[in-house]
Amino acid sequence: MGSVHPDWQRFGRIRAWAAHLACVLVAVAALAPLPAAAQRQDFALMRSEIADAVTLVNNADMDFGDIFPNATGGLVVMTSTATAVCTTTGGLVRTGVCKSAEFTGLAFLNATLRVQRPSGNRIDLTGPGGATMRLDTFAFGSSGLTAYLGANGINHRFRVDATDGTFQFFVGGTLHVNPNQAPGRYNGSFQIRLDYN
Repeated sequence: MGSVHPDWQRFGRIRAWAAHLACVLVAVAALAPLPAAAQRQDFALMRSEIADAVTLVNNADMDFGDIFPNATGGLVVMTSTATAVCTTTGGLVRTGVCKSAEFTGLAFLNATLRVQRPSGNRIDLTGPGGATMRLDTFAFGSSGLTAYLGANGINHRFRVDATDGTFQFFVGGTLHVNPNQAPGRYNGSFQIRLDYN
């Protein structure tokens, strides 16, 4: 049997495109003018504050390694950790790299990040001859000084605990391998949306 190669590192693997979002706060305050007086000018004080933009970088893409298809198909479930683990069902055999997508960025101490999972919580990977595999059930996790606070609807929440504002999180998911999946390389992409306060 041939192997299914979702090896995106060297061959256009899953690219988790990072949306760089900046929240800008502008506050304007004006002093109330004093009553008119001869030869007197009135002044208004204008102030504004611009919050630093959050940066987000996709440091690593998902890589499920080599998967050997069978007549029944099955799942490959990837954890969302720095040292990801891939488990299989349905008698699938998987070898090689297992790597979750990794994102790092810069915000500020105690910032709350809201990361929105891909639309519909699924994407399709496309392979040879238009064959597809579904990737769904996106999972999010963190390590170090980035605290995972859980999910709320489509958003996953993190808190930045690093004094310099750096953060890191990981994305895993579940790959559905069809019965007698066509061998070859499968590619896909998903978008991460990030908001903060």
